Amino acid sequence: MNETLPPLPNLELLGKLGEGGMSTVWKAINLLNGETVAVKILNRDLTASAEDIALFKSEAKTMSEISHVGIVRCYDINCHEGIWYYTMEYVDGYNFNALLTRKQHLSEADCLLICESIAVALDYAWNEFGVVHCDIKPDNIMINTDGVIKLTDLGLCHTFQYLKDGMKEIPDHVMGTPAYISPEQVYGDIEPDCRADIYSLAASLYHLSTGRMLFPGLGNEDMMRAHCDEKTQAKDPRIYRPELSEGFCQLLEAMLVKNRDYRLPSWKDVCEMCLAVEQGVAFKPRKGPPSSLVLTMSEIPPDAEDDEPVEQMQVPEPKKRVPHLFLGGKKKRELHITIDPESGKKILRKPKVANKFKVHQPVMDW
Repeated sequence: MNETLPPLPNLELLGKLGEGGMSTVWKAINLLNGETVAVKILNRDLTASAEDIALFKSEAKTMSEISHVGIVRCYDINCHEGIWYYTMEYVDGYNFNALLTRKQHLSEADCLLICESIAVALDYAWNEFGVVHCDIKPDNIMINTDGVIKLTDLGLCHTFQYLKDGMKEIPDHVMGTPAYISPEQVYGDIEPDCRADIYSLAASLYHLSTGRMLFPGLGNEDMMRAHCDEKTQAKDPRIYRPELSEGFCQLLEAMLVKNRDYRLPSWKDVCEMCLAVEQGVAFKPRKGPPSSLVLTMSEIPPDAEDDEPVEQMQVPEPKKRVPHLFLGGKKKRELHITIDPESGKKILRKPKVANKFKVHQPVMDW
């Protein structure tokens, strides 16, 4: 434990869970009710900055307003002896970066479930609150002991600088992690929307499914330039993992288009394409502006018309709102619907064992 940290009111810190550039997260006991919580503490060297404190408070406020089973909830924010901190839901589990370190890569089925879970949660956050996460990465995606996938560190504020003559310099205040950041966050010339998070989620899924980042071996600034440079593309994931389906790779490609106007435009579209991949649907090769991912083994389906223009990935209408997953066979699994006691939402529980951890299918209620 950090010996310089003074005791916080009504909290007993048990141990550090993690740390980043702005804060540290601790496991703690709320002495008022005995509940286990997580405490996020703003680094001391940032407490002199009104801007950093405002950013921290904005994050806590956003997390406290959003009530969704797939998003970690913030309880309250306080300042004690100059230390800013907030308490939040404790996730008894682990993040996917830690899992990746142990397992090298995840299966396609698990990556699709992660994609759907995050898409459902952020569709709610974006449409109800206009929230853009701006820092989706494997470290911020967790799974608890019940197999529920949860997103942490939601609600980061952002300020961007307009670069009139293109990207000559990387702004010092770019918000995001270089390995997963969207091109528009790097350029900073437009306000980000949900498409920035769609790009970052795909970059995370590429890493989780292959065990490799999109642009490995680069420094932070060169890595951010690679996301923006139309001539720079990552390798087809099947070079590393031949067992990945073409549909899954096309999903990543459609989410990783550098020009957001041609990227999958909404979380609903992401979910619908996930369902199509699970159902074994073949897509036409996408045409249009470059993606950060180049596919080398795509083929046009036999029933495609040669003269039919394709601006974006063609995604069929899903047959059902609640997806039915087929994993390694044709047998349909039983569905188990329960009611979440906190939000009152219906939750589709479909436990399975995959890579020694359980995952649950998210609910899509748009």
